[in-house]
Amino acid sequence: MNFPRWDRIYYFVYFAMLTALASFAALFVVPLVEITDIETGEVLTKTIPANEQWDIVWISLLPVAITGSVLWAVPKREKPDPAAKINIWVSTFLVYVFVVMMIFVNGVLFIPTAMFMTAAAVGSQVSRRERTIFAKSPSESKSGRGGGKRRHNKR
Repeated sequence: MNFPRWDRIYYFVYFAMLTALASFAALFVVPLVEITDIETGEVLTKTIPANEQWDIVWISLLPVAITGSVLWAVPKREKPDPAAKINIWVSTFLVYVFVVMMIFVNGVLFIPTAMFMTAAAVGSQVSRRERTIFAKSPSESKSGRGGGKRRHNKR
């Protein structure tokens, strides 16, 4: 399987978006609401939409929208510019705020999104060498082993 040649920061943001979408989809499948009948003691579990808590469903679109804005702002094949780095850091902070505020409802589902956003934020601050399109010739090598003797085939 071949992956496209994207920048590493774009990969982190891309996977953050995928995990945000998967977490949002899990709201419709994972039973997060527990209802206890006082008279019988029976415990019933439901999903959030089945319990008709649509405000939580709408609020849970926030991490999806935040990671989507970062995915839109970060270039695919180049290093992020300073504006994209600021977008990544602010979005990471907002995702963490969402996870902390909603931890007892559905914030746990969005922890992988926060982890990928953290990786993108930290990775955007790590300096790296620029890749050149053309390979350097041995005389331009920085290793000090540029020219030297050449082997000749003796017959």
